[in-house]
Amino acid sequence: MVFQTVALQKNNKQVIELNKSFFYISFLLCALCSWAQDSIKTVNLDSVSVSAKRIELQQNAPSGDKLSRKQLEIINTQNAGDAAKFLGGVMVKDYGGLGGVKTVSVRGLSSNHTSVSYDGINIFDNQSGQIDLSKYSLSSVNSLSLANAGFNSFIPTASSLASSSSVNIETKKPDMGSRQLKGDAALSYGSFNMFNGNLFLATKVSNKDILTLLTDMTNTNGRYSYKIYYGANQQLSTQTKKRENNDLFSYHGEANWFHSFSAKQNLKTKVYYYYSNRGLPSNVNLYYQNSKQRLWNNNFFAQTDFSSYINDRLTYKNKLKFDWNYTRYNDPYYLGAPEGQNDEYKQNLVYMNNAVRYLIRYNFSATLTNDVSFSSLNSTILDDKPARLSSLTALVLDYKLKDFTFSANAVHSFFNDNYQNANKTRNYLSPFISIRWDKENFSSTLFYKNIFRMPTFNELYYRRMGDSNLKPEKTNQLSWANVLTIENPQYTIQPEIDLYYNNVKDKIVAIPKTNIFLWTMLNYGRADIYGIDLKINSAFRIAYTQLTLKLNYSYQKSVDMDKQSPTYKQDLPYMPENIGSAVLGADYMQYHFGYTCLYVGDRYSLQENIPQNLLKSYFDHSAWVSYDLNFKNKRIENLNLMFSVANIFNKQYEVIRAYPMMGRNFNFKIQLKF
Repeated sequence: MVFQTVALQKNNKQVIELNKSFFYISFLLCALCSWAQDSIKTVNLDSVSVSAKRIELQQNAPSGDKLSRKQLEIINTQNAGDAAKFLGGVMVKDYGGLGGVKTVSVRGLSSNHTSVSYDGINIFDNQSGQIDLSKYSLSSVNSLSLANAGFNSFIPTASSLASSSSVNIETKKPDMGSRQLKGDAALSYGSFNMFNGNLFLATKVSNKDILTLLTDMTNTNGRYSYKIYYGANQQLSTQTKKRENNDLFSYHGEANWFHSFSAKQNLKTKVYYYYSNRGLPSNVNLYYQNSKQRLWNNNFFAQTDFSSYINDRLTYKNKLKFDWNYTRYNDPYYLGAPEGQNDEYKQNLVYMNNAVRYLIRYNFSATLTNDVSFSSLNSTILDDKPARLSSLTALVLDYKLKDFTFSANAVHSFFNDNYQNANKTRNYLSPFISIRWDKENFSSTLFYKNIFRMPTFNELYYRRMGDSNLKPEKTNQLSWANVLTIENPQYTIQPEIDLYYNNVKDKIVAIPKTNIFLWTMLNYGRADIYGIDLKINSAFRIAYTQLTLKLNYSYQKSVDMDKQSPTYKQDLPYMPENIGSAVLGADYMQYHFGYTCLYVGDRYSLQENIPQNLLKSYFDHSAWVSYDLNFKNKRIENLNLMFSVANIFNKQYEVIRAYPMMGRNFNFKIQLKF
């Protein structure tokens, strides 16, 4: 057994070194390509500064929120998980800080209720159902959007309509103009030996083809300081320690090919790869810091998105995707086996969407969209290989009458699970209806939505955490959203107020056990969630200074309403009543400034609402300043130097009980655009 353990460790080191080498080689090759001579002679005109007089309307859906590229730059985070904290009504569950998994909970519903799409095609994970947003770099992202009622997509997928809410990560398609090559490169270094490098390149292969390449890498030891409190009520004495086994190495690369067959037919192809190797730090309840648990993840997917505008009335879309995901979890100190615990999970998925939209009249359209997917999971801890065939079909009707827009859809969900020679089939029909009123600069939307969520493979079949008797969740949503836009040449202000109520039957709640990888799955007979989202998006121009301000506040109450439950009428775990955020950016000539503030209120870590289970509220303040160096070099647009500080007041807080987050930390970044 000892020789096997040593061999595994050697193999892991080889894999890490191989991935690091792959990153450095690809980074160097892309950099060399960026300086290649263009074969076409171009004429460079002097640049002209253009100042925007109004902000882009942030609302992308009848009820939701959106972070534009400008706002993402102000937030100044490296991944979509940290940026999503500033979407209205969103609670990001951060399992471990620097290398931790980051999933979103929207309006008190679990992350399994929120679908995540990458350039319009859903990201799937039937193993856990929870999409880790920390895997998705923001270096090439154009916007991050949230929709509670369904995106105002021209032709939606059935999977997005079948979810309670949807998050869409939209990458940028560069406007090449007459240029053959564009790109930017960035390097940053900061506290806890945190290094990040990324490179984005776009090349115009022909008048009909654009190719983009992106690569980025993150490496950190994660050894930040935190305090342990001893004694009655943890008030007698303190001790400062370093977080151990919290290191992270991750690499991500992707390529996008944009092809135009004609003005009415377009194809986008994406190839994506992600690798990570991270330590899983132990909780600090028992002051034990000798955790050696590790988690490896490899993810590859390829997807295509084809659209054809057949005529003025008929439009067709097709989306295809293949996804392979590998996860390995290792605990050499696991007491249940002499050689430790070593679990491997391999997931394969094939997905296809076909959709047709027909314009019946100028103000009336019908869309039929169908998603078919097949996924399987192979694991060392399962007695069999579970497989799931699913088919989602939706009929969508949109009708506009003067100032009113009526929308309705019905989603039929079909699931067939095959496990241990047994087949389980479920069918469900989910209706949706909305009425929207638009009058000048004001809009009001009222919608009702019904959702059916299947339990995941983890929730059903895993020996250490699953429960094959779990029931599917059924959710009724009711929401009323109101948006007002006030604008003139000097400013734009867009306040929004959303009222909502969610009723969940057989709600599935995950409670962490001994570490952040193992959980306990529970059904609550019924849960009621109600709340209000307040949002303000605004931009001001004062003399030569452009200001951008985004404010969010959410109040939500998530209550166990199962009369048979011992925690009847008590708050559900990890559901704070109050969440707030602020994003402020200022641009003055070549100087730029950004500030963010995040507030999360009190919440309970377990079902019983007692003082011992209470997690205290916290504020997290961050700020940065940067300066642009402009060059007369025809190949270089500018060089930006940035210094940032996060958690300015060094506040120690916990998102998950006994997993302290990092305190004050610094970062220096240099970015070159060419």
